[in-house]
Amino acid sequence: MLSKAFVRSCAGQRQVAATTRRVTVRQLRQRRFCTAKNEEAVKEAAKEGAAKPVNPTPPPPPGSEGGGSGMYLVGLAALAGGGYYFKDEISKQLGLGETKAAAELKSDEIKKELVKLEEKLEKVEQVKEEVKPVQVKPVATETSSDAAPSGEVDWEKLREAITDILDDDSYDDGSYGPVFVRLAWHSAGTYSKKTKKGGSEGAAMRFAPESEWGANAGLDVARAKLEPIKAKFPGVSYSDLWSFAGTVAIEEMGGPTFKWRPGRKDHLDTAEKLPDGLLPDPDGRGKTEAEHLRDIFYRMGFNDKEIVCLSGAHALGRCHEDRSGFWGPWTYAPTTFSNEYYRLLLEERWSKKMMHNGSEWKGPEQYENPNGQLMMLPSDMSLVWDEKFLPYVKEYAADEEKFFADFAKVWIKLQENGVKKFNGWRRYIFFGPRE
Repeated sequence: MLSKAFVRSCAGQRQVAATTRRVTVRQLRQRRFCTAKNEEAVKEAAKEGAAKPVNPTPPPPPGSEGGGSGMYLVGLAALAGGGYYFKDEISKQLGLGETKAAAELKSDEIKKELVKLEEKLEKVEQVKEEVKPVQVKPVATETSSDAAPSGEVDWEKLREAITDILDDDSYDDGSYGPVFVRLAWHSAGTYSKKTKKGGSEGAAMRFAPESEWGANAGLDVARAKLEPIKAKFPGVSYSDLWSFAGTVAIEEMGGPTFKWRPGRKDHLDTAEKLPDGLLPDPDGRGKTEAEHLRDIFYRMGFNDKEIVCLSGAHALGRCHEDRSGFWGPWTYAPTTFSNEYYRLLLEERWSKKMMHNGSEWKGPEQYENPNGQLMMLPSDMSLVWDEKFLPYVKEYAADEEKFFADFAKVWIKLQENGVKKFNGWRRYIFFGPRE
């Protein structure tokens, strides 16, 4: 290795030499320029008959013929002599001209370093053998053969798995379909068009306080029923699973076919909590039921016709006293999706419920038909009481095909509200706006 002092010395010498070379070249160029100008002046003077040149070059001082050129030659000779005088030191610093003994000494040092490296490599190999991992065979499970890898989902198999658990004579009216629809509905019904928060993405109902909202009472049954399917298909998010289960349930119960898409992501428990009161209440919260419905649904971006259309999902399922406090189904076929809800609203004579099983009704205000087998909530009755809602109720009661076509669109709108993959500027990049 070269010493730092020597390196700095060499660098300084190179800088001095370069500076001297630049000055010398500059002076030579200047002398040539002056000589050329004098020659031109002499020629001009000769033409004019003049005897003296203009700005003649001054003669060199006595005893120094050749002027500066002689001094430059002397300087170069001095540099050459100095280089020859210090050649041994320079060669030593540069590693040139080493003696045989010095070369052999360096060779011995290199061999010693190689021996040390070999010893270190042997120790590394020994450690690797000692900590060699034990090969563990994967434990087989009942669902491992059908489970999709993380991030990948076989949607046809998932559909089959959901369909297989829908019918159950021991639950309600013989089907989990209606409660799956309610789970998908309430999971998505938290969306706010203004804040862009809420919606089916996130599956926040897994955590408190959303899981404890009064409006979500009883939905723990649906979540628990779907949990084995989530374990079987780990690649599906809870958000997609709940939405897909509700959608499949409607189709399997005779409803329309949907253009449902996956892509919802789950949120962590640390995500921002939504406030209670985002879902509709049957009693209107101090306002008229129609005003309350508009407050809730307008917030999500729906209009009056869409409000009436989504309400048609009440053709499915029933109310439970131990959950909402209300009792009874809306239709005589609570596991069949149809436009029967609208027809019954218009054709049945509805009155406040006063008695239940031979005793005074002590639950919240609700309405029943003459035989007491069916019920309607105050919010349901507002669809026929409100003059703007009523025309749509009549339209859907008269035309089930129209109801199915509109519901297929508005349900997907509900399920995709707030899903980043389907909304915002991202949906326009590369593929253009989606339907």
